[in-house]
Amino acid sequence: MKARVAVNVLIIADAYPAPDRNSADFRLSRLLAAIAAEHNVYFVAVAERTQVDALGNEDVSRYRKGLEAIGVTVVDDGVMQALRTRSYAAVVFEWFFVAERFIEDVRSLQPAARVIVDSVDVVFNRLEAKARVTRLERDMSKAVETRIAELAVYNSADLVIVVTDADGAILHRANPAIATFTMPNIHPLQEPVPIGDENRKRLIFVGSFVRPGGETNSDAMVYFCGEILPRIVAAEPDVRLRIIGSSPGPEIAELASKHVEVIGFVRETKPYLETSAISIAPLRFGGGMKGKIGEAMSFGLPVATTSTGIEGFGLEPNVDALVADTPSEFADAVIRLLRDRDYLERVRMSGYRFIRKHYSDSAVKERVDNLFSRLDIFPIKRLARAPALLRKAKQAWERHNGWRRR
Repeated sequence: MKARVAVNVLIIADAYPAPDRNSADFRLSRLLAAIAAEHNVYFVAVAERTQVDALGNEDVSRYRKGLEAIGVTVVDDGVMQALRTRSYAAVVFEWFFVAERFIEDVRSLQPAARVIVDSVDVVFNRLEAKARVTRLERDMSKAVETRIAELAVYNSADLVIVVTDADGAILHRANPAIATFTMPNIHPLQEPVPIGDENRKRLIFVGSFVRPGGETNSDAMVYFCGEILPRIVAAEPDVRLRIIGSSPGPEIAELASKHVEVIGFVRETKPYLETSAISIAPLRFGGGMKGKIGEAMSFGLPVATTSTGIEGFGLEPNVDALVADTPSEFADAVIRLLRDRDYLERVRMSGYRFIRKHYSDSAVKERVDNLFSRLDIFPIKRLARAPALLRKAKQAWERHNGWRRR
């Protein structure tokens, strides 16, 4: 067996991953751990100050220490210094909008590095889905604008990491020349939660209301509480819903009632998942793989969701998770889980086995190792001569004259 060779990998993101706040950051933290287990990983947070302003020094310091604990070296001197200090086999951007800012600098200063963009989700696809629901001109315009910018970045990269094969297919339809590699969400398995009489009527929704995709979760909760929950309550008056997630806005706070508890951010979702009976994900639009669904299934909770919710998983509808796209169908699905204990057990254990097979730590670690052991199969794109010369001139000017602006 050929021995693995450790290489230098630079990760450039807008902030330190906050795995207790959203599924995208949880996925990133697990990917970093998997890469750092075999390679030398360096990390730059380009908007650390913004993250501190939003979350405070204590939490940001905690997230930074979390990276260091898994063997990641945090670079404090910024992207340009990181690019000048050492050579990398790969430079990985989290999100296209971060790559948009620095991809030419990477091409200029690290010509031997593969440029990889982790899409997290195909943003323009999510925005197009939102526009189809809202039918608002501003949403349609935003989707078009984002599509142009996002595809331009992916066209310039050597490889785009997608969370699902479906996301890869979307990019290939837009441009067959875009190389993609699927790296799904990662869900460490827990013991299946016990669902006793004391929590049989408890529903749970987990989802951040900030960062890209937050509008998806806000829409889902307003939709559920307005059109679905009243149908469930009419049949099961003791049902209760807990809404977990960072920074719920006024439209979410207003949903609080006898049947709805808006909890907001929690550092650990485990105690809430362990004391719930059903996870709901009534998503009407979205992109990528939905972390809330995989997380619930990894705890052995049955999931009721929509066709949008299961996109990219490859699970069997109404076997591994219940799928319903109208208010009445969704309500009926939840009511059946509340009333039929044998049915609930079949659904939840089928979902648990599915996650164990496809999205556990060991399953995804194998994909990480596969990618970084064969980086050389992806050709390196070169910066066009004119932009390259302009970029080098700009960098030289900044090195010699940048001090005047300090």
